[in-house]
Amino acid sequence: PHQFGFQPGRNTTQARVSIIDRISRAFEQGKVTIGVLLDFQKAFNTIQYKILLSKL
Repeated sequence: PHQFGFQPGRNTTQARVSIIDRISRAFEQGKVTIGVLLDFQKAFNTIQYKILLSKL
């Protein structure tokens, strides 16, 4: 239910709205919020696709 990028009718804009809403609610409740953002794009740029496809 928390996946946005690969679900029909859901997108990354909705994901951003969801996380901003969660952070705002936590802030209002006096909770500490920590976010960890990972960018895996460069990891996939280093893959040799011919090898990957042969293994698949």
